[in-house]
Amino acid sequence: MGDVFVWMRVAGVPDSAQRLGSSGYPCESTLDTVRRTSPTVDGACTEAAWASDNPGYDADATPAKRLKNVQVSVGPAC
Repeated sequence: MGDVFVWMRVAGVPDSAQRLGSSGYPCESTLDTVRRTSPTVDGACTEAAWASDNPGYDADATPAKRLKNVQVSVGPAC
């Protein structure tokens, strides 16, 4: 497994992203951690995708662009 980009939308703030390593908590993949810990409130959306599926992606851009080949999508605003 490789690194993961996580893209986040929360009402009232610009979309943001970050690059995470491939393992979350011990014995849990980053994708599982994102799935388990992402907010599910109105206006929230969290998406995660493999960094290798998003070459050249700029996680520091504001607002962050949506990811390609999303593996995990959590929240009612997705």
